[in-house]
Amino acid sequence: TNLFCPLPGSIFFMSHNGPFRCECGQLHDEYDESNDLFQFVNNEGITCLNESIPGSCKRVVRPYSQRLDTVVGELCSDEDDPELMLHIPFTVAVKLSSFVVLGGVGGAAPAHVRAFINREGLDFSDAGSATPAQEWDLAEDLLGVLEYPTQRSKFQNVNSLTLHFTENHGGSADEMATRIRYIGLKGIGTQNRRGIVDAVYELRPVPTSNDALYQEAGNSAQPGM
Repeated sequence: TNLFCPLPGSIFFMSHNGPFRCECGQLHDEYDESNDLFQFVNNEGITCLNESIPGSCKRVVRPYSQRLDTVVGELCSDEDDPELMLHIPFTVAVKLSSFVVLGGVGGAAPAHVRAFINREGLDFSDAGSATPAQEWDLAEDLLGVLEYPTQRSKFQNVNSLTLHFTENHGGSADEMATRIRYIGLKGIGTQNRRGIVDAVYELRPVPTSNDALYQEAGNSAQPGM
């Protein structure tokens, strides 16, 4: 039995090797796993509205070092509806500094996301009238190397993160489904489980290094996690 959405076609990925520029503005030779928030994710508590295969959402949130692993499959929306509402709870409150989204091919990658903080039970109806903490336009990133920074003052005490993917890059005439292969979260964990932030801010990701990749992506984002 195929438990996860099949990958459309065979695609070969390159590993993210060499130095990259992190949030501190310096170039580093290796990815610092201590900044990966996966260690604080309550994986069993991850849920997603409008996923075509129940439970597939739990597989796309994983360590950055495993972002190109295609064996686990994808998170897919229903074929006639591109929206996804992904809810990610944490075991402790975290400070979210940035995230990475690796989407599907052929226009199936998400094109826009709205982030809500500490909003349990949020559905599409509620999200449509609610103000997100922040929202971003997303590039088609097949390597998982474009990093979208948050406005950190808005993401200091995050017990849960809800990501509302509203549309994709077009898909095909026969399939409107949004496909997500990987979501990575970067920041630090705290011991504080209290506090709610609810504000809005729009910020374009800022290019740093690897200009060629940035120009191909056609969006503002900073490489690496």
